[in-house]
Amino acid sequence: MDLSVRRIDLAQLGDGGVFQSPFWARLKALNGWQALPVEVEGRGTCLVLVRRIARVFTLAYIPLGLGFLKGEDEVAAFSRAIRPLLPGGCLLLRVDLDWGHMTTPHILKPCSASVQPTGTVRIDLTGELDFKDRARRNLRKEEGIVIRLWDGDGETFHKWYETYVHTALRDHFSTRGEDYLRAIFDIADGNVRPLLYLAYSDGEVSGGILNLRTDREEVYLFGSSVKHTSGVSCGYALQTHAILCAKAAGVATYDLFGIEGADESGSHLASLTTFKTAFGGQRVYRTGTMDYVYRPVMGRLFRFVDSLRFRQARRSRI
Repeated sequence: MDLSVRRIDLAQLGDGGVFQSPFWARLKALNGWQALPVEVEGRGTCLVLVRRIARVFTLAYIPLGLGFLKGEDEVAAFSRAIRPLLPGGCLLLRVDLDWGHMTTPHILKPCSASVQPTGTVRIDLTGELDFKDRARRNLRKEEGIVIRLWDGDGETFHKWYETYVHTALRDHFSTRGEDYLRAIFDIADGNVRPLLYLAYSDGEVSGGILNLRTDREEVYLFGSSVKHTSGVSCGYALQTHAILCAKAAGVATYDLFGIEGADESGSHLASLTTFKTAFGGQRVYRTGTMDYVYRPVMGRLFRFVDSLRFRQARRSRI
């Protein structure tokens, strides 16, 4: 199968969602990723990110894209077609397929862990909302929580970041740096709007959620919740408020971004899955991260070292 692929400008990217946007390219540039937007003739556009590793080699990565390709054979054909456009020394192309795309890898190599989640909950905001009893019960407990949209004050942002670090220590997940999260709001892009919803309990910041909104979807990225003197948390109040605001703004879909994958029942994400499915919506899955290896020897070595790094990082969070 032959596919024709050419470079395009960032502004020419189609509406592939938050992770396939110029906004995401500019955000990832803060971590050393270079944007390489491409068009597959007759199919669609794709944001490819490239980063140098170990000075000599490079790694290419596609975040939640290629939804216009069907099956592993077409993804492999794309991987071959794009190679001439990638920098010299590229070891492999790492791919996170878009939601709803499932395949059994034979040509591509599954990664030991997925970069992006393999399961999510997406809520259709064009119809009636369908919150479950669990959500309604917890909302009654959180009636005293006050939700406000962050107004740009630096001290308030720092207070929220402290609740984020507290939540990460409690729930055993890795944090992003405060400067990185703050920089999200400095990226000028009219198509993606960052939103920070803050929860107040007893007059103090008790948590918050950081979302990204486009005209058609709002995606939950980062969140926190701590209990103050009242002993009440704020997670259900925050998500409910954000869902209702997105619906009122005419957004079609709210993505809670990240639950157990299709084959991960009973995993460490079980409690998160219980929480996010309480707001209704539809569970959507995809195949985990896969690699198309260009350089067999060095590519295999990189994959091995990368899997060791992930296992070490995961142990350090337990």
